[in-house]
Amino acid sequence: MLSHLSKYLLIPTATIAMLLGLQNVARGAYLTLWDNGSSENRVDIFFLGDGYTAADVDTTYVSHIDAMLQHLFNEGENPYPRYKNFFNVHSVDVISNESGADIPPEGIFRDTALDASYYFDGEIDRLLYINEVKANQVLVDNLPNISLAEIRLVTVNDTRYGGGGGFYAVYAGGNSDATEVALHELGHSFNGLADEYGGSSEPYMGTEPFEINVTQSPTGDKWSHWLGYEQPGIGIIGAYEGARYYDTGLYRPSENSKMRSLGRPFDAVSREKIILDIYNLVNPLDSWLDNTTPLFNPDKLWVDLIDPNVIDINWFVNGTLVSEAEDEWFRLTDYGFGSGIYEVTARAFDSTDWVRINRDVLEQSVSWTVQVEVPDEVAVPEPRTLLGLVGASILTLMGYPRQSSKSRKL
Repeated sequence: MLSHLSKYLLIPTATIAMLLGLQNVARGAYLTLWDNGSSENRVDIFFLGDGYTAADVDTTYVSHIDAMLQHLFNEGENPYPRYKNFFNVHSVDVISNESGADIPPEGIFRDTALDASYYFDGEIDRLLYINEVKANQVLVDNLPNISLAEIRLVTVNDTRYGGGGGFYAVYAGGNSDATEVALHELGHSFNGLADEYGGSSEPYMGTEPFEINVTQSPTGDKWSHWLGYEQPGIGIIGAYEGARYYDTGLYRPSENSKMRSLGRPFDAVSREKIILDIYNLVNPLDSWLDNTTPLFNPDKLWVDLIDPNVIDINWFVNGTLVSEAEDEWFRLTDYGFGSGIYEVTARAFDSTDWVRINRDVLEQSVSWTVQVEVPDEVAVPEPRTLLGLVGASILTLMGYPRQSSKSRKL
């Protein structure tokens, strides 16, 4: 699919909103489908639909969304299954008067809420996209800030093959390749990845592409940290000629991957970019015990990991690792620390080997200044001292005075 839709979509919203009749965009229910935590520390996915009538939204629309979520998180499409709990999912029921999408060269025009159309650029039949201004208005009507929708998927109620990746990842939800098309388009809209297939027989003569997964360099130095890596299901990461719609002059990291052909895995370079983009929106920690002031004899220190199955934790005391401490909570006295003032640090991190650069975004540390006071141990008298105390008590009962503590001999 084509990722470069900007020349068709840079339309000043304020100047044409009235012309587009945005007040007539039909909208239905807004639903949160998955709530894995606060949106402040989750990637929020928003589904919109086009070409779904009122009779379709509770049936066809729901099934198309469910199919995409199943494919994205439960069918081995790495790296997404590993990070499933890092996402919230929402949907908006956008109601259209008719089902389907426009096919202008065939004289087919459907009355849909978001104006979904094949041949969106007037040339490429499979380029399916929507009216961004109308879609943005739907988000504005449901969100305090459109930027809260970090992943924006639009499923179109049509069976014809097609999709497009711009501000939205658009796909034909009724097509047999729908979920793979949607995942490919996410590579464009969420991660800024380039298509890795060729097309033009003319050599590429432009500047170095900004996308991480294509380069002019025949050595592939742009992803040098992955060169030679043998990725299961992909093969050797190297530099393979033909990418970004050119057969020559541009190179891609793998012989074949999802950004080149559907049904393939993301290669190591694209997979790494997806993970880094996720961590640019979330942190390993959801929350932690307040550390704004020194703590005196706290019961325990604690952190709340975004997902304990993904995030590991280390605890340090005065800069030294406490190797036995692996829980989300920590108590100094449990590890033999007595009275004193300590600097305690929790380091939460993702140990995945799918990321080889910028690993600092995969970790987060919080520290506390803690003062501990352990009560003095109560001295237990030796047996003869106990006997002496008992003897003194007996003498006292018999009328003999007890010695004062000052004159008593030991």
